Amino acid sequence: MEQWLNAPFTLRLKVFLFLFTGIGILLMAAIAFFISRDRLLLVLSGIIFGCCLLRGTGLLLVILRGDYETITGVCTAVARQPLRRYQKIELTDSQGAAVILLLGRQVKIKPDRAYCFYFRKASRPSLGSEYLDASLSTDLFLGYDSGLPDNGLESKYPDTAE
Repeated sequence: MEQWLNAPFTLRLKVFLFLFTGIGILLMAAIAFFISRDRLLLVLSGIIFGCCLLRGTGLLLVILRGDYETITGVCTAVARQPLRRYQKIELTDSQGAAVILLLGRQVKIKPDRAYCFYFRKASRPSLGSEYLDASLSTDLFLGYDSGLPDNGLESKYPDTAE
């Protein structure tokens, strides 16, 4: 229980969103079933509900085990590469060390703002190719916060909430 309470709000919210999405889809399908007797819709919605339940439970287990790591820093550069599904994000942490992340294009990051990224811990070796490393690590990214974390990183923009 303590791991759950100490977990970042973003990860806890993601667990609830998975569960509420699955429940909402199942309820809408049940209503449609009682109106139109469409069994196929009910079965497919049940499958989606099961997938949402499995995904939410998997994330819950990651949180309860503390099997995630946090990378915090101020974004210094975002490079979108043509014909790639990912973008290079360069962070500078509080010690001044640069960290380069390869994340999908759906992650909206702005330079000169503080971010906190959450990744599932993994022991996968690097293959040397950016494309292969990015494609194999897509399930490791759990989410990010755009606000200032507790460690006191400062940004040029004091209001970083989006």
